[in-house]
Amino acid sequence: MKQKLIALAIASALSAPAFADNANITVYGKAFLTIDQHDTGVAGTASKMRVNTNASRFGVKGGEDLGDGLKGIFQYEVEMDADGNTGAGLGKTRNSGFGLEGDFGKVVLGIWDSPFKVAHNKLELFDNTTDWSAVKVIGISGGKDFNTRQKNMVQYWSPKMGALQAAFMYSPDEAKTATVNKSITSMSATFDQDAIYVAVAYESRPDQSATGVTDTAMRAAGKFDLGDAWLGAMVESMKVNNVTNNNTEIVGAFNMGAGSIAASLTKQGAAGTDTTGVSLKYAYKFSKRTEGFLAYGSKKNGVTATTFGGGFVHSF
Repeated sequence: MKQKLIALAIASALSAPAFADNANITVYGKAFLTIDQHDTGVAGTASKMRVNTNASRFGVKGGEDLGDGLKGIFQYEVEMDADGNTGAGLGKTRNSGFGLEGDFGKVVLGIWDSPFKVAHNKLELFDNTTDWSAVKVIGISGGKDFNTRQKNMVQYWSPKMGALQAAFMYSPDEAKTATVNKSITSMSATFDQDAIYVAVAYESRPDQSATGVTDTAMRAAGKFDLGDAWLGAMVESMKVNNVTNNNTEIVGAFNMGAGSIAASLTKQGAAGTDTTGVSLKYAYKFSKRTEGFLAYGSKKNGVTATTFGGGFVHSF
């Protein structure tokens, strides 16, 4: 009886006037739960079993036709504490904002993944949050992580010109002073058609590692679909506090019906010491929306940390 009342309350909320007046509203999300055994590789530390919520999320998005080819669009997305680790229920804000879309392209104000980060997304095997994720190695230099979602930003996506599209983001420094301006600029250009995906991206971050110094990152990523298999690679050059490092990744997957095997090899060329990562994955798709997987990963930088486990991903 209690479950029926809860279901009735949810149905009533979704049929309220605010939703009824806008048929373009979509409720969506992802449940992404994993269990793993993690060993830091540091002498004297214990290997630990963990249940993680990763990038589980809930969101609502939609839009309104404003006439003359113009559309108002919105999206509000939050991370979900699906394992109860924080006890907060709702976690940090994910891609959220309001904007306009038309023949000119699309512009959004709010918080959103940077074009530099998104350029790599089609090559990522595990989303961007697990210890198996490639972004735990690439996109990082001198302790600075460029795989970020930027707040207080304005982002523009050009209309698609065949297979080509460009994106530009600016995030102003709201604490700017006469001598320090930490505003961030990020941009990308992509070619995405049939079996070929190619992206180049650039990001600039002044005054963040040191006053008067601008940190920069450039990356080029590519993916080629071979039907039952695909191969991808990425190279990037990052300059942080006037020190330049080069990172690389080689990644690929092979499909076997509903199952697939995949591997990612990553290297972070940090000054003095290199970090190398290896991730292996076997996945099985129960449906278009539900996947189960097993994975192993290692990250070596002086010591070797390992993570073995698996999980489930369900999108709705």
